[in-house]
Amino acid sequence: MDFMRHKLLFLPFLVAIVGLSIVGQRDPVDAAPLAVPAPQGPLVVELFTSQSCSSCPPADALLSELATQNKDIIALSCHVTYWDHLNWRDTLSHKFCSDRQRAYARQMEKRQVYTPQMVVNGHHEFVGSNRTEALRSIQSGTVQPIVLEHSDGQNLTATLPALTQGPNLQTLWLISYQTSTTQAITSGENGGRTVTYTNSVDTLEQVGTWSGEAQTLSFPRPKADPDEPPADSAATRGYALIAQPYGFGPITAAGKL
Repeated sequence: MDFMRHKLLFLPFLVAIVGLSIVGQRDPVDAAPLAVPAPQGPLVVELFTSQSCSSCPPADALLSELATQNKDIIALSCHVTYWDHLNWRDTLSHKFCSDRQRAYARQMEKRQVYTPQMVVNGHHEFVGSNRTEALRSIQSGTVQPIVLEHSDGQNLTATLPALTQGPNLQTLWLISYQTSTTQAITSGENGGRTVTYTNSVDTLEQVGTWSGEAQTLSFPRPKADPDEPPADSAATRGYALIAQPYGFGPITAAGKL
């Protein structure tokens, strides 16, 4: 299937966007059901996507498959803002998603960001609709488990393991997401489509650092973004905690609730 791979060119150490290019590329997209192997522990798959990107719906569908076929996969859909000028503002987009994607690009020494992009465990990136690469990345390894639980109506409790590998100082990211949100897109590249998004991230916050020892921590439960569109009626609110060295390095531990 032909599709356009969207790229946003930027200088690695500047926050400001300095260039934009859209490049045609042929990439295999196999519509057959994905046989997702069972990872032996948690595995984090982040999809950087946009409602204004015509190449993204196959990647959105692939992320949904990954999320529903294996409970150990922490699948997160992070909607970027840099396509919001294309006659449609993504109703799920957040600046922190664009910032996170650019930080990954700097960490991986990439000169561009693009959609759709999948990043697995914070260090392996590829075109988000590439099912073969998604399957390969899932088999490449898992991270240590974090047990995330509701401690009461206002707080979450995280039980962190003793870290067996990676730098001692880890950044802890607390993420909240809606498990299912359906959006009718009325204009732009996807105008006329209705797309259901799985695990769309609505908050992302750094909640501290972790030195790698086994311990239990408590965090206030993130509040929903009041500007977020309503979730589907059967949707629930999910939470994930991710540990990464240097803020955006390879993920060492993760858990979800």
